[in-house]
Amino acid sequence: MKRCLAALVAAVCVVSATGCGAVTGADAAPAPTATRPAPSPTPSSASGLGDSVKDSGDIPDPCTLLSDAEVESLTGRGITRTDEDGAKPGDTTRFCQWQQPGGQLAVFLSRTTESDFTVTIDGATPVDGVGEDAFALAGHLYVLYGTVSIDVYARGDSDDENLAEAKKIAKVLMTRI
Repeated sequence: MKRCLAALVAAVCVVSATGCGAVTGADAAPAPTATRPAPSPTPSSASGLGDSVKDSGDIPDPCTLLSDAEVESLTGRGITRTDEDGAKPGDTTRFCQWQQPGGQLAVFLSRTTESDFTVTIDGATPVDGVGEDAFALAGHLYVLYGTVSIDVYARGDSDDENLAEAKKIAKVLMTRI
């Protein structure tokens, strides 16, 4: 099976660097003081507001693409903390993690090419019905959308339920990228 080595490496590096939200001390992000509002309309291929970044442009901050209410609705779990990447506009990889009681949602966005996305990775399982190409590996759903690799990691339910949640979330994200 052909799958995205570049997206996997980027996701592993980001997760390793953040410790899956286990940041402590002076590096710890402050606790959220209010619920994140619904995202403002952003240009996308479906929004009618202009060109999306599907094929070019800055990768958006994933934390701005889903409101707290949407994360709770899509996963069925509340949010205890949101970990933002702190990246600058123009960075080619972005992430956001929502820590949840008994679970977690993480979204990683990065630039890729179709040839990089289709590199063979042992154990990857093709996933139909989302994006131009998609596969599941190690609890992550990787979706190709133009030149954007969307990596959704939903944890807190059974593997099948987590994959179904990840597909719903990826479909929402595609309308906002």
